[in-house]
Order: sequence, then structure tokens, then C-alpha cells
Amino acid sequence: MKNIMILMVMVLGVSFLLVAAGSQEVEDNGMVELVIPHYKAGQNVGGKFFLPQVDRFNALYDGTYRIVIEELPQDGYQDKIKLLAQMNKLPALIEGVGDTVWFEDYMLANDRVQDLKPWLDTKPHVKGLLLDDALEYNTRDGKIVSLPLALARPIGLFYNNTMINPSKPIGEMTHEEFLDMLGDQKIAFMTSENAWTTNLFYTSLIAAEPGGVEMLQNGVEEKIYDYTGPIWREATTNLQKVLQDYASGNTLGAAYADAANSFMSRRSAVIPNGPWMVGDFAPDSEDKWSNGFSGDQVSGDVYPGNFAIANVRGYNWWIPNGLPERELEAALAFLEFMMSPDELEAFMLVEGGVVPKLTLSEDFLTKQKKNPILVDLATTINKDTRLAPLFGDVVPGSIGNMEFGKLLPKLIDGTFTPQQFCEELTLKAAETRL
Repeated sequence: MKNIMILMVMVLGVSFLLVAAGSQEVEDNGMVELVIPHYKAGQNVGGKFFLPQVDRFNALYDGTYRIVIEELPQDGYQDKIKLLAQMNKLPALIEGVGDTVWFEDYMLANDRVQDLKPWLDTKPHVKGLLLDDALEYNTRDGKIVSLPLALARPIGLFYNNTMINPSKPIGEMTHEEFLDMLGDQKIAFMTSENAWTTNLFYTSLIAAEPGGVEMLQNGVEEKIYDYTGPIWREATTNLQKVLQDYASGNTLGAAYADAANSFMSRRSAVIPNGPWMVGDFAPDSEDKWSNGFSGDQVSGDVYPGNFAIANVRGYNWWIPNGLPERELEAALAFLEFMMSPDELEAFMLVEGGVVPKLTLSEDFLTKQKKNPILVDLATTINKDTRLAPLFGDVVPGSIGNMEFGKLLPKLIDGTFTPQQFCEELTLKAAETRL
């Protein structure tokens, strides 16, 4: 009898988890509320556009749908999603996957992801904007498993044009010329979180090695687990020198907010970052400025060697399978809202990028011209610019998001030689396969 009771409790527990999947609710007035855990909140730079976008959606669908953002730290976002997946309590919308091996082997292999193809086939105004490479990547066994990108945002760097005065575009320089030009000025690096700005510059050093761009491009499909080859050793040797000689004074332990503050307080002349940072240089963000910094001091460019970081072959927003009909409707409504011309143009004005298949409005073109940095970023990319994904996108999620940054202090203080750093990172990558 006791065993039967235990079995009944276990069954009820499992049933509760199944019912609780999504953790959403339909209110008495029929409005669907979706609670979405996300890192683009609080002080995260991505929240500057995303949170107002959620507010605009809620206003448009007032009384029908409402999205509530549950704030998470960026470096804990993917672990939270994995945990919720194990508990069968995923939210109705998830952005990205971080760990593509987990997504493909656990979510896709077990048919736990909503197929977006039937929906997209009824939305030609959305489907017609999708980038071909992104659509191809997201099509698996005839299903579209996440919303393919329509917008590409090549990532370069920003520099303070009153602290350094390049004699020619940075993209036309070698890394050696770029560092010589810097002189005593510093680059805003970081080792905490996912070591984002350092991750970016490291990618440019990898790309500068013969075969580096091709290796990064190939790493999108087949993750890279071995970092002991000559490209890795040379790039890491150069990274060590850059970190030791040109890193901002607060690099050790710095999170993104610290790196951004270093640049916007004139303690660093350069920050590797994407076009979404442009909003921080607008007059309404002057509360983030100090020490004589002003947004009109900022110029944008690609990396030395005419290289920029861009990857459209990845997973974007996705929806777990098995949502109740009304919740699925709400989730799809948000995806369609984000893909509307007004929202895409608003996004480009705040965070930059380009939607190649979108016919831009005159209002957008007029507003874009008012932001010289966006014009910089739009014009520095040319037909010869080489594009490749971020280092963090071609390695296992835990390597790019955690282990790389955790090991950087030992590279900086010389505890690890570049070869030892690469070997240790390779060991950490091997552990993800166990």
C-alpha cells in the first residue's frame, strides 16, 4: 500500500510538471500573459531597445496579449533555459540557444521545438524578409526550428576620435599598425561574464591568421573542440601581448558595464562592440558619460585587415512544442511584431545593422543621416570586407560563455603561456563531450 501511495505521488508530480510547462496564464478577461525570462533587462545593453519594444507590443495588444520580462543575468540565461527544459517548464519564447549541441541533440532530436514553417508560409510579408543563409540553416528536416534572421549586424569597434587620430581607416591597417597607432591609449577589455569585448578582439586576431576566417566559418556547422593548432597558438600569443600592453586598467574581473564605463569615461580609446551600443552615445544617455566624454567623440570602423564579425547562420527566437493554442498565438504575434517594417527600422536606428530585403522608408533614411556613427558603420563595410562568426559562436557554449573568460587572468599574468592556455581550453572543451 505504501509503495502504491508513493507511485501515485510521483505520477501526480510528473503531471504537475507537464501542466506547468510554459508557466503562463490566461486571465479572467481572456488576456494571455507570457512570462519570459531574459537577460535583456536591467542594465544589460540589449534591454535599451528590447524592453521598450515589449512595451510597444503590450500597448498594441492591450487586453489580448501581454509579455512580462523576468530579468536574468546574461551568463546564467542558457543554464536557466536548460533547467526549465528538464523540468518541462520552458517559457513560450526563447532567444537563441548558446549551446547548439544541446539544442540539436536534446530539443530538436526529441521534437520539442515548434515548427514555424506552417506559420511563416501564411506570412509572406515576414518570410520575404528572411536572409537566405539564415533560412537554410534553420530549416531542419523540412521544419523551420527558429525564426531566421532578416537583419545582419556586422560587429566592429568604436574609437574616441579625440584620443586617437588614425591616418587611414582602421580596416585598412594591420593589427601591428593599429597597435602602433594606439600608442599609450587602451582598449576596453573584460574577463567576467562572457568576456564579450575580449572575445570580439580575439576573433579578429584569429581571422588575421592565414586560414583563420575559413576556420571560423566552418565552425558554425561543426563546433571546434581543439585549440592547439598554429592558428590558435599565434592568435593567443598576440592576444596575450595585447592584453598585457593595451588592456584597460580595470580589465581583470570587468563585466560589460565596466568595459563600457571605461570607454565612456575616456579611460580607454577603443571598445570592440556591436552597433547596438550606438544608443549609449546619444544625448539622452549622457548620464553614462564622465571625465569629459561625449557621444560626438565616437567613430566606428571594422577591425584591422578589413574584417567584421557577423553570423546569420544560427538559431534565433524559438518556441517550445506543445503550447496551448492561445499561448502559441501570443508567441507568434510577438515574432510577427518584431518583424514588422516599423520595428525593424526602429531597431536599426538604435542598434544598427541592415535588412537587405526591406524597402526602407524615407523617414528612416532621414533619421539615419542624423547619426554619424550609424553612417560610419554602414559605410565601412565594403565588398572586400571579410565576415566570420564570433569565436564564442564556433566553440561549445560553456567555452565561449564561461571558460574563456575564467582562464584569461592566467594568460594576462603569465601563469599560462599561450600554448598552455590553448591546451587548457581544449581540455575544458573535451569535458563538454562527456
